[in-house]
Amino acid sequence: MVNIFRSHFTNNLVAGVTAIAFTTAVMAPPPMYAAEFNFDFAAINFGIKVEKIYEKIKRCINKGETNKIIGYMFDVKNEVETYTGQKIDIGKQLEQVQKETKTRGQKISDSHLKTIKKEFERLDKKHNHKAVWFAQCAELGIPYSSYEADLHFDNMMTAKSAHGDKDKQEVDVPVTIMVGVTLSLCGLFLVFVPIPVCTTAGWWLVNTGVGILSSDALSRWDAYDRDQKVKK
Repeated sequence: MVNIFRSHFTNNLVAGVTAIAFTTAVMAPPPMYAAEFNFDFAAINFGIKVEKIYEKIKRCINKGETNKIIGYMFDVKNEVETYTGQKIDIGKQLEQVQKETKTRGQKISDSHLKTIKKEFERLDKKHNHKAVWFAQCAELGIPYSSYEADLHFDNMMTAKSAHGDKDKQEVDVPVTIMVGVTLSLCGLFLVFVPIPVCTTAGWWLVNTGVGILSSDALSRWDAYDRDQKVKK
């Protein structure tokens, strides 16, 4: 399982994102809702939910609370799927993230992307399991909590893995890459929904995510350069 807490990059991440956020905020159109658009109640309600999650993500970035961003990404995914009625394929969307970063001169290693994909698919199943668990408990009038739903899912996965082949050792993904990919993925969920709040928030998230991936590349280049100088 990927550990996004395990990194000393967090302070640098917050500082870098502050500069990126300023740039994207200047580039983005100011109104989240435009007066010339006419939407029904469902669209307005959806837009309000998305904007609330978007603001939570920005607060997490500013505070360096990287452990919460993945959860909010799945909240966005769920809201988009519910509103559009279309299922989002995380694997295909991650491929789009890789293409988007490549067009901007960055590269996500295949080993990192494979680990992220596997972890996100597991978390997606866990997120869906929780929704079903809540619905069934509510229907039966049984008290329920997130802790019980997550515990039930983890027990199921443990039992399932006990009867199958053990996974190979996964590559540890740096927090900058994990956060950069997560934000870019979250942004891609939104950019094609034809509502101003979604396109504005979506491109801000994509730009910020790619910016974080760029800062990770710069950090690795600096480290390599320092290492080469020591060897001389």
